[in-house]
Amino acid sequence: MREVLLLLSIVGPVVGGILAWIAPDKVRSTLVLLSALMTLVAGVWLSTLGSFTLTLPSTFAPLATGLEVAVILVVLGLAIKLRSWLVGLFSLLQLALAGWTLVHPHSDSTHLTLTKTAAAEGLIPALPGQLLGDVLALILVLIVSVIGSLIVIYAIGYMKNHEHHAPATAASTGRFFFFLVAFLGFMNGLALANDITWLSLFWEATTLCSFFLIGHDGTPEARKNAHRALVINAGGGAAMMLAGVAASWVGCGETLSDIIRQMPLLPLAFLCLAAFTKSAQMPFQSWLLGAMVAPTPVSALLHSSTMVKAGSYLILRLSPAFGPTKLAPIIAIAGAFTFAVTAAIAISQSNGKKVLAYSTIGNLGLIAACAALNTPLAYAAALMILCFHAISKALLFLCMGSIEQTIGSRQIEDMGGILHRMPITTTCMVIGMVSMMAPPFGMLFAKWMAVEAAVSSPIVLLLLVIGSALSVFFWAKWIGRVVTASYHEDYQVEKIAFSMISVPALIGVAVAVTGLVAMPMFRFVFKPMAIELFKGRAAVAQWNMLGAVDAFMVWPLLAFLVAVCVAVLLTLITFKKTQIRLPFLCGENTTDGDRTYQFTSLMDKPDYANVSSYYYTPIFGEETMGLWATPTAALILMTLFGVICI
Repeated sequence: MREVLLLLSIVGPVVGGILAWIAPDKVRSTLVLLSALMTLVAGVWLSTLGSFTLTLPSTFAPLATGLEVAVILVVLGLAIKLRSWLVGLFSLLQLALAGWTLVHPHSDSTHLTLTKTAAAEGLIPALPGQLLGDVLALILVLIVSVIGSLIVIYAIGYMKNHEHHAPATAASTGRFFFFLVAFLGFMNGLALANDITWLSLFWEATTLCSFFLIGHDGTPEARKNAHRALVINAGGGAAMMLAGVAASWVGCGETLSDIIRQMPLLPLAFLCLAAFTKSAQMPFQSWLLGAMVAPTPVSALLHSSTMVKAGSYLILRLSPAFGPTKLAPIIAIAGAFTFAVTAAIAISQSNGKKVLAYSTIGNLGLIAACAALNTPLAYAAALMILCFHAISKALLFLCMGSIEQTIGSRQIEDMGGILHRMPITTTCMVIGMVSMMAPPFGMLFAKWMAVEAAVSSPIVLLLLVIGSALSVFFWAKWIGRVVTASYHEDYQVEKIAFSMISVPALIGVAVAVTGLVAMPMFRFVFKPMAIELFKGRAAVAQWNMLGAVDAFMVWPLLAFLVAVCVAVLLTLITFKKTQIRLPFLCGENTTDGDRTYQFTSLMDKPDYANVSSYYYTPIFGEETMGLWATPTAALILMTLFGVICI
């Protein structure tokens, strides 16, 4: 049964995507829906069967390399078409490395086996299979299969509306759904891959999907940003292949399990570099920011909740290997630096999708920092962020897509009054934003744990505190704008596709429920994983804090939230229409300058009402911060390879 579920989870979405591409418009939506539901059921079912390793026959090794070469050749063809010498250089390097792999095969398995891992729920597997389904991998499979499938269902209604205002240069909807649905299979394969050749294959496949989906509309801006994403991720793919060759060269095998056991620094540095490119960590953040030009389901699926999580997943997977080494402090500082800087830049952004993008990059940096702190408390915090961030950010992106199609704008300043126009979507959006910063949601507890774990690293601690404080600022500012609206006796019914209401509502309920059970999830899922990983490593562990977090009483927070909800309901029930007072201006309106709300005040002096939020662009603007932050981040990452020589 497990073999069938693996096929349905990895190959099934690819086949479903092909059918959606070639199918007529009348049946495409049905095929996409069935493919998404199949992936969801298969992924959940597979996750309930427990840990496993899968060793493939030796004949499969050339197959993996051959498929990888085919993907690289496609990328090389794109490089020629785009006249991109960088992409071409990376592709030629990958072809050379793939040829070296074929000449020096590393797999000598002669049969197909599927067995339980010796360490039943452990994070360091006992068997070196090409596919590995331990707890960490299955968590990512769940995220991809559940959240990813729901986003694909949402896209059915979204793309019907998008077709009406898409530019004439846009690609076909069939091709769009092929890459969107097939991406689910590639991500599941990436999560389960233990052999670096297979991992590299799926890694490159997701890069290819990203390129075509970002460039879907075919506008000059879309093509430019798709090209940038291809350049950066192709570089990451080359780094991953260099890691495989370096691992084989130093004699430690070419599986992640072998690398984790033997901890060779050079392969680890290349793998971490690849992870940083995929998760858009500074200085590679530009590709993710540019990807926001794509249709919103692309932003939600590839660039928020799943694809960028591949980099975070790889960092978490490698944490047992680089945690005790001199690479760990560099990765921790790099991740924390990204978290703090992107939180600052997000304050200056009035474009809602850019705020979500910067928040995503920052939280992925927080995961990297926690994974590198080398304590069970920090590792548990990273796992919590990986899961809760995926749910909340998927919800926020989907709500943002619905709002954009309704009001025709991504600007936060244009969102005043949407609570009246779109009550369900706005409510879900507020739930998502609150879940990123307030109790009893898991993101707040995870950040608290991260700060506690960073006490022994002053630089990382300072950066995490700054990033957390600035995050609260930009979320609270956005919430204030969204819920600021004049009084309405009744609310409109949202006239959007059913999938665009039902999916965000379902994910919104999931966000609320996971917030209520965040601490039980820590107690029964994340804490045992951290204990298993750090078993026998008491010298670096903060075991007492795991117990302190476990003993934390959540019920006072829940009681407070219930009291607030009751107070709001009582206010609404007792509110009377006669209590409404119209606004008063003490003088006639004027049109001096650009101040829309300027009027004549006392003594005939001009005054104005400013209803705009402050964005502090001169201080936190992209150009101001990027001028020094991007080169600083590049220097931090360069030291990854510098310390190897020390």
